[in-house]
Amino acid sequence: MFSKAILSILFLAILGSIHCDSLPDNPTQSYAYVDLSHFRVEPTDVNFDVEMDGFKDTTLQFTLYAQLHNSELLDYLGYIIREPRTGVILLQEQLTTPVSDPLTIEIQGTFNWETSTTNFEQLLVELYALDRYGYGIQHQATLTIEGIESSPPQIIWVNNPGSVEIPTGSTTLTIPFQAKVTDPDGQETLDRVFIAFENEDGSILVPNPNILTDTGTGLDEVAGDSVFTITFSVNSSNSPQNRTVLYFARDKAGLFSDTLKSSFNIINP
Repeated sequence: MFSKAILSILFLAILGSIHCDSLPDNPTQSYAYVDLSHFRVEPTDVNFDVEMDGFKDTTLQFTLYAQLHNSELLDYLGYIIREPRTGVILLQEQLTTPVSDPLTIEIQGTFNWETSTTNFEQLLVELYALDRYGYGIQHQATLTIEGIESSPPQIIWVNNPGSVEIPTGSTTLTIPFQAKVTDPDGQETLDRVFIAFENEDGSILVPNPNILTDTGTGLDEVAGDSVFTITFSVNSSNSPQNRTVLYFARDKAGLFSDTLKSSFNIINP
């Protein structure tokens, strides 16, 4: 009798934990759940092309498609974007809840993804629906983004005077610094050519490097010949200094060349 009493109490406790509105109306009625089918994402594969796309930041738009069943039970419809290897959530959004219909509903949603034409990414997309009983259904799709494989720019040679004497009086000397730079992916992919000056103690003269140009103006003789030029002035206000010149370049994919070095000393006459 004691064991039967315990079983009766447990049975009543279990019944008390179930919400009545989640049970079928009668024992012969089957339970209907919200459901999803025919889930797909377009496009699933994105391949950037150096000729058509170039090197740039861009925004991709993806479209989600699925069929929704038993929509009258739907409480929440949304999607999650995850990093496939770690499962980290990168984006989570709710989709508009459609008007309920006893028939199957075609649902569609879009999301934007900011990336670069040089990025290689995989994204895991999860579309899920929850009904008012707390039941959920989920479908997954994997998206692949193939960026442009690029090579860093190359500095062929650099040129500047090894030393310059400080002029006297009101004389000002204009000193050219030049670098010939090419990019294996094409000159149009080259972003900038930089120059910086390193002091004898290893510190950099100014925090931001200066930029060489290939415009055919000033002491840059020919525009577009891949020889980049910048000029600096030396006059009687300068003091003797021994510095190392650092030349380096960056392409539009964010890749940097090796740094080429040369000496530049300002000396007394």
